[in-house]
Amino acid sequence: MGYENDLIVKIAWQYYIEGLTQNEISESLNLSRMKVIKYLEKAKTNNVIQFKINLEEMDNINIQNKIKEKFNLKDIYIVPTSSEKVESLTIAAAQYIEDRITSDTMLSIGYGEAVSKTLAHLSISTKYKITFVSLSGGVKFYMPTAIDTRSDYYTNPNYNHYIVPAPLLVASKNLAAQLLEEKPVKKILDMVPYSNITVIGIGALNDRATLIKEGYLNTNDFEILKTRGAVGDLLSQFYDINGNVLDLDFHEKLISTEIDVLKSLNHVVAVAGGLDKKDAIIGALRGGYIDVLITDELVANSLISDES
Repeated sequence: MGYENDLIVKIAWQYYIEGLTQNEISESLNLSRMKVIKYLEKAKTNNVIQFKINLEEMDNINIQNKIKEKFNLKDIYIVPTSSEKVESLTIAAAQYIEDRITSDTMLSIGYGEAVSKTLAHLSISTKYKITFVSLSGGVKFYMPTAIDTRSDYYTNPNYNHYIVPAPLLVASKNLAAQLLEEKPVKKILDMVPYSNITVIGIGALNDRATLIKEGYLNTNDFEILKTRGAVGDLLSQFYDINGNVLDLDFHEKLISTEIDVLKSLNHVVAVAGGLDKKDAIIGALRGGYIDVLITDELVANSLISDES
């Protein structure tokens, strides 16, 4: 089930089965009332509504509800498992964001491939003024380029960008502390709490991790982190299966928003899939860092299994 069809079914279910009003659905899904009306119309034209909800379209609603309840999520969107998992997840994430953009939206952005590809897939009307704020240093290297024809990230005249002018990792914790107090850096990081939507990826401890690709850490470092209980990272900060942040010198050298700040931000959307990220996703969920998860069917099923 694709993102849009999933959303159509969800709205139809809430409206026709749960008896929620259009305003209540709008509030629960963080959509405008006009978009709720539009999707209810699509539910009729697409034959999702046939005097009752088409049960063939409802296969993953129970799974979604179980995951939401288990991990206290505001919402979850499940896309079909694909060999191109990053591409399909980020397309869904971009559509999710597009549906929730209004004028003067501030979008804070994390670090890595999932966030970059999500931004590359965004297609937002020029009538909206959007502000992008980075959550850490090093982000600009992962932003869509101006020559990427899929993306209007740099060409939309109503996009404003506030990217932390610093690397992600520096040589010492003293240097990191100094940089975090520098006015150009502090000014941007101070904007983060005012964002309307936050988009992040979830890192797993494998050789495909961004931190390894960029040379910040190596596979031996990851093996040591695993012995200390690390299962994943958010904003390059490592945590265990219960979401507890590890006490690492590495964290003190980062130019980044602290991971615990995510708990206070509005509408934190995490984009992550693949069974190799299962433990990283579970830890992030248990830690309460995420409001909305966009993932694939294999991960979704694993999240409600006895093993999780």
